[in-house]
Amino acid sequence: MQLSAVDEEGKSVDWWFIYKVAGKSKTTGGTEVTGSEYIYFDANAPAEGKLMLSSHHVDKDGSLPNTLNQLYGEEGMSTQHLGWFFYNDENPINGKVNGSRGHTKGVLAFDLGSNTGFWLVQSTPKFPPQGQYGFPSTGMPNAQTLLCVTLQDAGVAQAIARQMFAAQQPNVYLASKIPVDLENQPNDPRVQLMKNEIIAGNSPVTAIIPFLSKAGTKFTSIAKNKFWGQDFYNDLVGPALHDDLDVETWEHGKTPPSLDSDKIHTVVDMKAINLAPLGIGISWPEPDDHAKLAISARSELDHYICVGDMNFTVSMETRSGGTVAFQCEPLWSSISAILVGVTTHLKPGSRAAKAQMARQSATAKAAAETAAAKATLPEETKPAAKAKRAQA
Repeated sequence: MQLSAVDEEGKSVDWWFIYKVAGKSKTTGGTEVTGSEYIYFDANAPAEGKLMLSSHHVDKDGSLPNTLNQLYGEEGMSTQHLGWFFYNDENPINGKVNGSRGHTKGVLAFDLGSNTGFWLVQSTPKFPPQGQYGFPSTGMPNAQTLLCVTLQDAGVAQAIARQMFAAQQPNVYLASKIPVDLENQPNDPRVQLMKNEIIAGNSPVTAIIPFLSKAGTKFTSIAKNKFWGQDFYNDLVGPALHDDLDVETWEHGKTPPSLDSDKIHTVVDMKAINLAPLGIGISWPEPDDHAKLAISARSELDHYICVGDMNFTVSMETRSGGTVAFQCEPLWSSISAILVGVTTHLKPGSRAAKAQMARQSATAKAAAETAAAKATLPEETKPAAKAKRAQA
């Protein structure tokens, strides 16, 4: 069967991004929210597009159920090449939290017959459910972030699974049957994860892998295991992307220092979300936000969006997890506009600071050359002389 991310209207799409609003949001202009509403953006948006308030609801319809319903059908001949697994450190089936596994949440699905697949990275505990689609009531009060990517092929799903097996170390609570193509390949990382296996040992692991979507969009999956022992955003994501980061995550705990390990970049904790710049009268403070989101600061030359499953807290140093980074300028612009506290500073040594210095140097040089040229003009052609003569 053909697998892909599916858009709001039920059509295949290269990727989509959802920011589910907090049910505890403040509203203006008569807007009412339940927590099932969300703002949406996908790969088919125009170059001048922006995040839009969807007419759908995460517990009823729209891109999220459209995508996951591909996996809720009955097993049979049409699914013999299909493999998928749901992972979440908070199991929706038994309600238990597995704190020894990764702080990871999502779905990886692939079909070896059609050579297709998708990866959903999301932040909602106790989701997705078993049996049929639904969205947990426990996920409604707080905001959540979700990214779904149509993979270039099933081989990309294997590469992602290999990284997950070693670094993210997910708690897999539900999986399909092993595809017939992999029945005799127990060491395939997709099979190992479907059996809820992870790498043995306590060696520190970080992994950064680039991958492509079906349409060729570049993504980078960045991950670390719980034995690495450093801050995820400060010491891995920021240096990997060479950018300052503004993060919006569930920060009910101590936040790490902002200066990262390379002493060049910083990670700044956002304070709230306000959708007013998008023309939407909804806002919520960080304590009501369960997002796992980071973006490049406004001062950076390259603008990344990172959607994952890790918080910007000290406690995450002992949890495995990751994020998926990509570039999309209109989406970055929308997110940058709604984050409260986005940074604009430049640090000595950063690429943005060097570029600014180069521009300032060029401007100063041009001004000096203009002044020198004026100094060599004949007396009567200089502006001051002309003005004096006109007054006379």
